[in-house]
Amino acid sequence: MSPVTVLVPIKLAEGKTEADLLAASQTFQKEFVAHEPGVLRRELVRKPDGTYLEIIQFKSSEDFQDVLKKEMESPVCAQFFSVMDLSDYDPEAEMDLNVSLETY
Repeated sequence: MSPVTVLVPIKLAEGKTEADLLAASQTFQKEFVAHEPGVLRRELVRKPDGTYLEIIQFKSSEDFQDVLKKEMESPVCAQFFSVMDLSDYDPEAEMDLNVSLETY
């Protein structure tokens, strides 16, 4: 089993600020992600164009699928997602899983 990394582009919802995103992200980390053993690492970055990117590394694709299912039922996750513009989000589209070849 190789780790997989998911790159999630984020645009802020109308009226939301970077401070809102950071506050929601910290709550999401503390109350949800920290309790998921399949998550190896998570990072939130600001891109040069002012949008954001969440980088999440999972132990395996199975761990990714497990966390994804739990996210859909979690009020903490819903609060995190509420600061995002999800108008382009297609829940039926598969997310790209980037398989680690080497970790240094």
